[in-house]
Amino acid sequence: SLQEYANDVVWNIIDVCDSEGVGHPAIVSESGRATVAHHSVLVVEAFSSIEKTAPKLKVEASEKDHKLVADILDVKQRLKRGNRLESLHDIQQIKEESQQTFDLGLLDLESKAKIDTVYWQVAHQIVNMHRGLRYVPDEVKQLETTLGDQYICNFSVFQSLLDHWALGQLFPIMPIHLLTTPPDRNGTIVDITCDSDGRVCKFVDLQDVKETLPLHRIHPGEIYYLGLFMVGAYQDIMGDLHNLFGRVTEVHVFLDPDEESGWYIEEVIEGSTIGEVLAMTQWDKLELMRLLKAQVDAAIKSDRLKPNDAMRLLDDYERFLQEYTYLSFNGVKAPAQPGSWLPLSS
Repeated sequence: SLQEYANDVVWNIIDVCDSEGVGHPAIVSESGRATVAHHSVLVVEAFSSIEKTAPKLKVEASEKDHKLVADILDVKQRLKRGNRLESLHDIQQIKEESQQTFDLGLLDLESKAKIDTVYWQVAHQIVNMHRGLRYVPDEVKQLETTLGDQYICNFSVFQSLLDHWALGQLFPIMPIHLLTTPPDRNGTIVDITCDSDGRVCKFVDLQDVKETLPLHRIHPGEIYYLGLFMVGAYQDIMGDLHNLFGRVTEVHVFLDPDEESGWYIEEVIEGSTIGEVLAMTQWDKLELMRLLKAQVDAAIKSDRLKPNDAMRLLDDYERFLQEYTYLSFNGVKAPAQPGSWLPLSS
């Protein structure tokens, strides 16, 4: 507990002072991170998810397929409760062998895709066979973790959640709507950078750390909002421009019991624009416009571009430089469920 932690700190200081024969000092703690952590919440848009299981996708072996395709389909056909662990070991061996064969250029891409698809289908079946059992082998628990979906979110871990990547710090994360609907998926969070480290795959649990988060399925045409809590001030200050994703838009919200809603928005600070981020890397917006105009003028003179199209191109380019560095989802709405949003006053 926090009290036990404080007791240990004080006791160790007393012990050292007593052993050295010096007086006990006044202990002053600096808890800036803990104090500031609660003031800021990062809200991100999950706009798509990648599911590893596609049970409705039927895979059949053809004559041109590699032998490993037929082997893994045979395991799938023979799968039953009595041989579920043996089947797990078989598909793991086939998948590993297929990767090695593919790396050597001896396995075509279509066969590799079929093997991967069947692997995840069988893995999903094996996990389902162990649901409700008193004893579940560790390898099956680990398999269930790897079956988690990847939720693609409109942010950069390196800009807005740097300590998770750099230090492994955990942040409380949960949906801020659909709160009256039980989650039906498990997943991890990935950002829109090109870096494989741009992900969140460790989450706060009751006692320990878990590798997936209970989430809701994302339906086409909808946006799913996640709240990343206790991010404080450090993440925003230390964030970098990896992939040129800039600062996010800030909304300053104040709680006020005199307001009908219990709160009001004092200020909105727009996030970095593309032009502003390029300027940080020594690319001046006006200079870029000048260079493009020179190319456009040359294209008009050589009759490769019509003047009307050229003006539209220049206008679009200038407008793009003034836009947000992150994706925009104009017209896309979150699922409407009255009373299912996280109340701000809480």
